[in-house]
Amino acid sequence: MSGGKLIHEALVECGVDTVFGYSGGANLPILDQFSRQNKSPIRFVMNRSEQCCGHAAEGYARASGRPGVVLTTSGPGLTNIITPLQDARGDSTPLIALSGQVPTAAVGTDAFQECLAVDLTRPCTKWSYQVRSVEEVRSVVHEAFRVATSGKPGPVHLDLPKDVMTAVLRGAGLPLPLQPPPAPIDHAALHRVAELLAIAKKPIFYVGQGANGAHLELRALAEACNVPVTTTVHAMGTFDEHHPNSLHMLGMHGAAYANFAIQESDLIVAIGSRFDDRTTGVLSKYAPEAKKAHTEGRGGLIHFDIEPSQFGRVINPTVAVSGDCKMSLAALLPIVAQYPPKHPREAWLKRAHELKAEFPFQYSPPSDKRLKTQSAIEAIYNGLKHREKDVVVATGVGNHQMMSCQFFRWTVPRQFITSGSLGTMGFGLPAAIGAQVACPDKIVVLIDGDGSFNMTLNDLGTIKEHQLPIKIAIMNDHRQQMVHVWQKLFFDSRLMATDNVNPDYVALAQAYGIESYCAKTTDDLPFVIDKFVNAKGPVLIDFRCVPDICLPMVAPGKGLDEMFMPGSIDINAGAEKQQPKMEGLAPS
Repeated sequence: MSGGKLIHEALVECGVDTVFGYSGGANLPILDQFSRQNKSPIRFVMNRSEQCCGHAAEGYARASGRPGVVLTTSGPGLTNIITPLQDARGDSTPLIALSGQVPTAAVGTDAFQECLAVDLTRPCTKWSYQVRSVEEVRSVVHEAFRVATSGKPGPVHLDLPKDVMTAVLRGAGLPLPLQPPPAPIDHAALHRVAELLAIAKKPIFYVGQGANGAHLELRALAEACNVPVTTTVHAMGTFDEHHPNSLHMLGMHGAAYANFAIQESDLIVAIGSRFDDRTTGVLSKYAPEAKKAHTEGRGGLIHFDIEPSQFGRVINPTVAVSGDCKMSLAALLPIVAQYPPKHPREAWLKRAHELKAEFPFQYSPPSDKRLKTQSAIEAIYNGLKHREKDVVVATGVGNHQMMSCQFFRWTVPRQFITSGSLGTMGFGLPAAIGAQVACPDKIVVLIDGDGSFNMTLNDLGTIKEHQLPIKIAIMNDHRQQMVHVWQKLFFDSRLMATDNVNPDYVALAQAYGIESYCAKTTDDLPFVIDKFVNAKGPVLIDFRCVPDICLPMVAPGKGLDEMFMPGSIDINAGAEKQQPKMEGLAPS
């Protein structure tokens, strides 16, 4: 077999059913294996740029939990996936990137479409490697999948010189890598966790995407300990947000009630999260009650993480528990039964419910029936609520992203697909394509801003080609509105580079043969939402929205309990009225 065929066969052995990619001279020996004549069992999806290929592979991985695979050519084919690789690195997404390369004899000669692929990708991957012989191809591909999925998931890159891909294996290949045994569970640490859960008066579970595979164990533990739960953006749905113990998403644009509860809690149990700055606010003001309880031996901060290297990077935990969250929580469940709570939890849960009632997500609709992004998203959610467990939502980055978090209720893991750590505009449309390919029986919705959508709108061609029934909602306010607001608040209203000149999105969609509509007022919502929900194929709605601010918001340098709250800012007022009123601590 040739090197290209060995790559293909190894992908089949690793359970790959889809590869997202783009053709080019250097990857032809591999690309040829996916041809109809070769009867490949793997579906090849060609997006409209390599960056779209990478984000589609990310969307596939995040929606399915399986590694996404992308194949590009050399040179610009490789450089164009740097952003998806870094995005996958930041958001712990398992991704296998295969890039063609010039023949090994030409490496280092500045040959056509040559670049130092391994050097470029090493900082944004878990492992980057150039295959140098046909004998190692199969073994290296299997190792790439092991690295991408073990420990904290992430991207891996393989650089594939053209001469190695055309070479023929004459003897035996290298043996497959051995799988290391799983790390043992630290039962002593789990007993200490159970002790602190029994002692604490106000514990809270702060859950990240590392717990996405442990939603059943998480619910059982939260109910056994009677503890409220808040999640990061990538873990929404891991704990059903309809559950009375749910405090929904926390953080910069998260629920005020979740942020207040974190600040009041005497025991914060972080499960599969890394204390990202968007969830902590300024660290000097973070978790004052938990820090105090730590010094007094009656609480503190507990950190569950699969990578021991995460412990102490942001917060020095009272107790660190390394290992897979699902295994750790399963082992913790019978232990907590040995440590009954020393304080009743009813008062703390009552406090959590009071905070939810006092500080709900809210916005002020315009008096003239014009649309706001929040009202459009609410209408979409209400239209799909009867099948909410079957819905997967992808977004771009900006106000629409955070407002989607706020005005949907998330009920199952892997339901919300977005770019978190890197904040990549243009992520939404290709990620929705990947999610729909991974989950053909799910209802995949793209909620995008006009700024993000403009960056990758050419991938409408991929939707048309494959007739993917994606429901596209563009929150069109003709602005980079989140940046516009920051310029108003923090740069004395010096507005620069935030206005968008947009195409007619309805005409654009129609040019691709995609059903499309426009909504300008609340009177238009019943008609367009009906069309949106009931469309059998792809559909696009251009929602013409009034620019608004996303609140609550934790400003730079502020603590989680120092939020700009609804009603405290008028972004459309004159310059002299734009200074926001800072909300302080909620009454305890």
